[in-house]
Amino acid sequence: MSGMFTNPSPGSYATAQGRMYEVEAAIASVRNAEDGGGQILPRPDKPYSFARGILFGLLTAPIAAAFVAVFGLNSPVAAVATTPIAMVVAFGLVAHGSGRSPVAGRDFGAALGIGTITMIIAVSISYPYSVFLSYFYDDGVGGILSEGFATHLSTWISANPGQIFIPIALVTVVAAIAVLRKARAARAPIIAAG
Repeated sequence: MSGMFTNPSPGSYATAQGRMYEVEAAIASVRNAEDGGGQILPRPDKPYSFARGILFGLLTAPIAAAFVAVFGLNSPVAAVATTPIAMVVAFGLVAHGSGRSPVAGRDFGAALGIGTITMIIAVSISYPYSVFLSYFYDDGVGGILSEGFATHLSTWISANPGQIFIPIALVTVVAAIAVLRKARAARAPIIAAG
């Protein structure tokens, strides 16, 4: 009877214990994978590229031109009121293209420059465009580069300085607030981590 119950040898005990560790490790990895923490290697971040950020940022101009053209059909003030969107779009596109938020340095300067230049161009185009549409619909003669429209535009500007300077001032304030909010939102994770 003593032959039926043999004591396990040290080799078979180690194998059984090793198998238990393997099973426990497999169970733990399945639980971690279900919880979302089963990543062995962290996911790679999008590589940083300043040039790609600039190229994406340059898409701000056609987007802003579309907004100004659509809203400029109503009035020049409505067209100018949409120009701060260019600043928000510029920051978003530079961040998406470059792979990181434009907080400081050349990323911030590039986004700010692209947004500012786009806003200035949009404002300088929206007034003549809207005034030309009203001139054209009121049976004005000639195109946008004609002398008749040039005299009509100069008369309109001298008669309506408030419709030019007040919206531009409001747009500048809104754009500055948008820039400050973007900078603060981009810096928030850095400050929280530090």
